Amino acid sequence: MTFITVAIFHLPQDAYIIKARLESEGIPVFLKDEYSVQTENFLSNAIGGVKLQVDEHDALAATEILKAQGVELPGESDKNHKGGLKKDQKLILIFGVLLIVVLFLFLYFNGSLDF
Repeated sequence: MTFITVAIFHLPQDAYIIKARLESEGIPVFLKDEYSVQTENFLSNAIGGVKLQVDEHDALAATEILKAQGVELPGESDKNHKGGLKKDQKLILIFGVLLIVVLFLFLYFNGSLDF
């Protein structure tokens, strides 16, 4: 039996709902990293969240059920993402760099920084 990841959740509580739905359809489910995230919620991003895994033979049926439930599947958000920074993010980045340069110059010419 080979398990593949069909959905990823940040919290185990969200994964439990979908797990119950899939199991009610007769699809066995394994939640990878469930207890790690449950113990330390802050680790969720570091380890990639709770991975909902099903047998590769049940993957197609599981993804259809997940789509019907409105669950975002891995890789779906990447298809619409163009990459790069948004306009607002660029402005914030430019403002931040400019602020740091001005602060550095002020401290340097004020005598607080000696090189």
